[in-house]
Amino acid sequence: MALDRHILRRSFASSSLNMLHHPCFLHLQYPILVLLLLSVRPDAAVADGGEFIFDGFSGADLNLTMDGDASVADGLLRLTSGRLSFLKGHAFYPYPLDFTEVSNGSSLASFSTTFLFSIMGPYIDLSSHGLAFVLCSNKDFSSALPGQFLGLLNQWNNGNATNHIVAIELDTIMNSEFQDIDSNHIGVDINGLISVSSATAGYYTPTHAFRKLSLTGGQPMQLWVDYDSNQAMMNVTVAPCCLSSKPSWPLLSVACNLSTVLPGTAVYAGFSSANGVLGSRHYILGWSFKLNGEPAALNYSALSIKTIQELAAQLQYQPHTNKIKTIILCAALLPTVGIAIAVSATLFKLHMKRRLDARRNQLEWQREYGLPSFTYKDLLIATSGFKDKMLLGKGGFGSVFKGLLPHSNRTVAIKRVSPESKQGMKEFMAEIVILGHLRHRNLVQLLGYCRHKQQLLLVYDYMPNGSLDCHLHTQDRNLCWAQRFRIIKGIASGLFYLHEDWEQVVIHRDIKTSNVLLDGEMNARLGDFGLARSHAHGADAHTTRVAGTWGYIAPELARLGKATKATDIFALGVLMMEVACARRPIWVNSADGEPLALADWVLAAWRRGSITDAIDPRLDDYVEEEIEVVLKLGLLCCHPSPNARPRMRLVMQYLDRDAALPTDLQPDTLLMSNFDVSQDDNEMHEQHAMSCPTTAITDLSRGR
Repeated sequence: MALDRHILRRSFASSSLNMLHHPCFLHLQYPILVLLLLSVRPDAAVADGGEFIFDGFSGADLNLTMDGDASVADGLLRLTSGRLSFLKGHAFYPYPLDFTEVSNGSSLASFSTTFLFSIMGPYIDLSSHGLAFVLCSNKDFSSALPGQFLGLLNQWNNGNATNHIVAIELDTIMNSEFQDIDSNHIGVDINGLISVSSATAGYYTPTHAFRKLSLTGGQPMQLWVDYDSNQAMMNVTVAPCCLSSKPSWPLLSVACNLSTVLPGTAVYAGFSSANGVLGSRHYILGWSFKLNGEPAALNYSALSIKTIQELAAQLQYQPHTNKIKTIILCAALLPTVGIAIAVSATLFKLHMKRRLDARRNQLEWQREYGLPSFTYKDLLIATSGFKDKMLLGKGGFGSVFKGLLPHSNRTVAIKRVSPESKQGMKEFMAEIVILGHLRHRNLVQLLGYCRHKQQLLLVYDYMPNGSLDCHLHTQDRNLCWAQRFRIIKGIASGLFYLHEDWEQVVIHRDIKTSNVLLDGEMNARLGDFGLARSHAHGADAHTTRVAGTWGYIAPELARLGKATKATDIFALGVLMMEVACARRPIWVNSADGEPLALADWVLAAWRRGSITDAIDPRLDDYVEEEIEVVLKLGLLCCHPSPNARPRMRLVMQYLDRDAALPTDLQPDTLLMSNFDVSQDDNEMHEQHAMSCPTTAITDLSRGR
């Protein structure tokens, strides 16, 4: 029970008992006391400041408004009984909620809710339509239709902006008219039943593994809906009943501004469900809701979970549904089939085999790479049909477009991979598998993907300030030193996360300035993970071919084709010097027409006595100690011996000035001495064991 519930009962009982001591009421004290005790019920909902909780449902005075097929029995709220076809049921908290009570400066309150539910069809693998959690401005759904309309809308008002409805649908039938992704999904609906976002029902484990759930199995499950009005973001999470904690990763994360949908002053919360041809039972076991905060936890021990589990267990003993499905399919085909039964059976068998093969391929793809997050139609609308005016740039394996997503009005970047490119397909899969699971402020966020026939599309956060190389190598743009230093530290922080701080080691393999994007506040985001590979900590990466961009490729990578953490750090060193000097990694010397490496240029300036002579002449406000650290650390990261390059943890310490560069780091002794650096970490100490042949660092250009 929530704390406010006990306070309410205690204060009410105390004041009432004091009244009973009055002489006028002495002869009535026993009847009144009995009525008071009967009025305090353990499962009644209590609302205070937009908060209420139902730890079960029972009693004639239950604080709910119900209509249609909805009823209460055995501590359960049953929205549909399953006895008849095409019925609908509704249950709502009877009092309107005031969504104008805000504390974060937004125009609408935030809210969070959680509830336990169960959906039982006539058979364990066959169900009718699902149910929905609903926020709306009006509880009158008399004109709504059952079936695929879930008792919420009808064919005339579906999609109208005047509906003022937000629903989280738990759908168990695939309806093509509403563009459903499958027959077992959860979706966010705004004013209509075409979901703005949906995903196959399931949850993420603490190790980020996806576990699929079957909504029709009858087993109790818990759903959480959390809306942050300040961020205009809604998260939807589902999990099996009674987990020790709510999954940390939501199933759906949808950008939506509900202040344009809900009226604010009078919003009703509740549930709606409906049946179609088949009868299904939809149950709510418990429900908790709160505005501007976390809802009170449900008391699992007070809920009728065992009753639901016993009902669900009975479904396992029902006859199999193949016969019913076959009859339905044959009945649908008879009006259009005018040939012999044998030919019809053969055609039907071939048709089903093709569908089964396609479905199997689709499931294998989704099992490997997750569910598609966007529809092709939405991305087509977002880019105005992929017109050239929305084109941001072209790469070796596709084009990138700017897009404005419908419904959420969020600006995104959409990469369309060339379907005829086998390497493009590999990059597409690498981005989904690796970048799709990474979360860091200095990495470009992959929002999702779409696979439509031969079309492969990736959707990212839009970076309004473009790529870093445009700011470094374009005369009309210039970055001050403070911006450049913050960008360098941001890229290093992102690479440290990839190498050391994530659950697996990620080798980027293509670190360069054109793959660093800048957001609206000029923060660096490392992107383009098409060449990236991951492996377990302590294991080796299995790469056998050279990948990357000329000028950023480490000597051992060019010779052996094996990418490691050290080859990434080599590319980072080149990038650090490029940011400070605003020069390409390799360019043609105008004096003799020979190619010149950036590392040679910086080292030559250091040997002349002033390493800062190599910096971008447009810089006039730099901090000399910081720029020296960047240039010398860049040279150290570009050491020809991979064992001599610092690990990312040490790179971060150097940049944050928590550790000093080795005192033996000099231009003439860079490759000839073992640096005497005291480190607590044995792994860092081993980095300075340099047992490589004497080679001039100016020869780095010959290894690339």
